[in-house]
Amino acid sequence: MPKPLIGYIDVCDRERVAGWVVDLEAADHPVRLHILMDGRLVDDIEADTFRVDLAGLPREGQCAFECVWPEPLPHEGCLIEILDSLLDRPVNGSPFYIEPLPSVLSGSVDKTDRLHIAGWVRDELNMERTVWLTAIIDGNPTTRFPANQFRRDLREAGLGSGRYGFDYVFSAALDPFKDHDIQLFHGQERFGSPIHIPQSQVLDDSFKRHFSTLMQSLTTDQARSDALSFLTSTADALRSESGGDIVRLKERGLKQRAARRQETAKPVAPCALFVDDRAPDPTFDAGSVALLSHIRAAQALGYDCSFIASRQPPSERDQHRLAKAGITCLMPPVFTGPEEALKRLGTGLEVVYLHRLNNAESYAALTRAFAPTATLVWNIADLASLRLRRQASIEHRPELDRVATHIAVRENMCAWISDHVLTHSPVEAELLKRVVPTADVHIVPWAVPVRPRPRQKTQKPIIAFVAHFGHAPNTDAAKWLVLNILPHLKKLVPDLVCRLIGSAMPHAVHMLAEKGVEIIGHVPNLEEALADVSLCVAPLRYGAGIKGKVLEAWSAGLPIIMTPIAAEGLIDSDDPVWRKAVADTDEDFAQKTAALLKPTAARAQVTAARKLLREHFSDAAVQNRLEDIFPPVTENMTPLPEDTSKQVLN
Repeated sequence: MPKPLIGYIDVCDRERVAGWVVDLEAADHPVRLHILMDGRLVDDIEADTFRVDLAGLPREGQCAFECVWPEPLPHEGCLIEILDSLLDRPVNGSPFYIEPLPSVLSGSVDKTDRLHIAGWVRDELNMERTVWLTAIIDGNPTTRFPANQFRRDLREAGLGSGRYGFDYVFSAALDPFKDHDIQLFHGQERFGSPIHIPQSQVLDDSFKRHFSTLMQSLTTDQARSDALSFLTSTADALRSESGGDIVRLKERGLKQRAARRQETAKPVAPCALFVDDRAPDPTFDAGSVALLSHIRAAQALGYDCSFIASRQPPSERDQHRLAKAGITCLMPPVFTGPEEALKRLGTGLEVVYLHRLNNAESYAALTRAFAPTATLVWNIADLASLRLRRQASIEHRPELDRVATHIAVRENMCAWISDHVLTHSPVEAELLKRVVPTADVHIVPWAVPVRPRPRQKTQKPIIAFVAHFGHAPNTDAAKWLVLNILPHLKKLVPDLVCRLIGSAMPHAVHMLAEKGVEIIGHVPNLEEALADVSLCVAPLRYGAGIKGKVLEAWSAGLPIIMTPIAAEGLIDSDDPVWRKAVADTDEDFAQKTAALLKPTAARAQVTAARKLLREHFSDAAVQNRLEDIFPPVTENMTPLPEDTSKQVLN
């Protein structure tokens, strides 16, 4: 048995850990140490630094070590361990507990179910810091998660920025046939009261009593193991049957058998699985509008389409809304996430469509494993690396350049592994093709219907900026519009009114309210909100992809003034619209806005823009692009009609 190390931890605080250590069995070599924080490796160092006071020890004093923490230690305290990297022998004094910093927590747990736990919490002693929590579920701790989500009700109640909310989604839905106890902890301090979730009442009470009695009668390990195997296999079979029904495995088997016998069989539509962070909602963001447009095109090509959310579980309302569009929304507890959906549907899928970078990273390899014959399509939405590099340049933040470089590597890997890569922007397509020459990149728009615009006369000219303000470029654009552009514009049009319309508005946008600036927030129907608007603006200083706010303005029959970033991928610099509608300085933006308020100039832009929408952003155009990407459907399918629903993007 190896001898213990000799040594000692001299200092262990929130700045550093230092001490000395010698292995008497290998005194000629420095001891290599692993430094762990709450079980996570944070550094790997050697104890080979000279200290005069250790000169009488083996290695002639060259046995000291010091580690300055590469990241701040958790506010709630943590356990530090210093271990020999070879045999995990602890240094004398290890482990060492770092005491938590003072805090006074306030908040509440607002909702707990088998899918997630939500509420809010803040530290009254330091209201600007983010409180981190850990959920203990049936005695098992989860990963730490931050309480930093924005909640409008908290801000309106006077609780600062309102960014104290949390909504922790469990990695798997809790077993509906078991009781569950959930507690929240901030370090070792419990937050809120313990929560008890009783087992589901779906089954008949008499059956449950019988079942419970039967389970309690199992007194041996083997009997319990057999019961668990039975229950697990039954649940697994139910999930497999649900998956088989969705991809119609039985019908596919009958069709293959009939083909071998040279008999006719009823056609079976191919299946496509679409994956995004949350259920697509056209009132939320342009990404949802694009995804729904592509699903409609796939349906028109003859595909049965299913959707699974990777981050935010769909609600029953989401499920009903998607069902009305002919989309099967896969829900817990049968499908707890994309991995479960791929496992159950995999062999029956012809296409797996992954939306956004995080989903491509998480599920591309799983798609290859569970659905090896499926065509893997990645829609990038927009290149985050490109957007961050532009933000770094505008805001003079070199740290964002480093983040962008890391994200670019991830994007390139996803482009390399996918069968087809979809982008909405020619600029991004060219960039990807240059960096990843083997990637099969396609420019695929989304459908933007041309709608009649109701005329509503107003006494004052009104301009509007429509955006999803949870996206950093839009918040920056709102500030630039109000603080820099509007003062120039007011000199040209003194009675002008500026409206900011959109979802997820942070406190910083609400603070822009002043005379002549109306903060509208989210609206249920954008068409009605724009009825009295004279023109829209898109003052984006950085971003990527094509901009839904520009397309929605043209769809509603409104002209728009935009920056080169907002116009990127939509119109070329030699287009007449560019000269009159694109500006890159605040003064030029104001002058062109004032000029476009004239009806003649406005009509000219709208006419040209609507021609662009009809030619390149129709349902037929999207379907034609996807027809080259999705495997062909052999049976004759009836195309779906053009979309006539009212899209609302804000």
